[in-house]
Amino acid sequence: MSRADHIAALRVASTTLAGGDRLLLAEWSDADWNKLLDCTTPRQFRASEVVIQRGAKERVLYFVVAGSLEVGVTQVDGVSISTIARIATGSVIGEQSFFDGQPRSANVWGVSDGELLQLQFEDFHRFSHEEPALARDLLFALARVLSSRLRNTTFRVRR
Repeated sequence: MSRADHIAALRVASTTLAGGDRLLLAEWSDADWNKLLDCTTPRQFRASEVVIQRGAKERVLYFVVAGSLEVGVTQVDGVSISTIARIATGSVIGEQSFFDGQPRSANVWGVSDGELLQLQFEDFHRFSHEEPALARDLLFALARVLSSRLRNTTFRVRR
């Protein structure tokens, strides 16, 4: 995918993606998106490939620019026990460990082939110094995603 395709996937999601997985950065220009995406690295994934392993220690945020993924808990032999969420193009994964530095809390695997943009914590730190207003916007958008996911989890637990 091209940089323009990456921006289009994230921009469309910020205005149309249902639920709380939207980054809500619709006011960002292409130049704003480019500043963030300059800090990322593309990563392809295949259907059924595990892209985040529970317990892994990495401080990386992933922007989903193509494909879809599932989040869940799996048995040792790899058979899924519980799917927690489905993540669509335009959303993010890995936000918990990105913020708190703790090991990954769940597995994430591809449902279809796709592409992620990886943002290392150190690269975000540099971005936040170079573009503090954009970093603030991104942090609020990510906080909204986290809040929505926590509310959804609380709702499921109460049922």
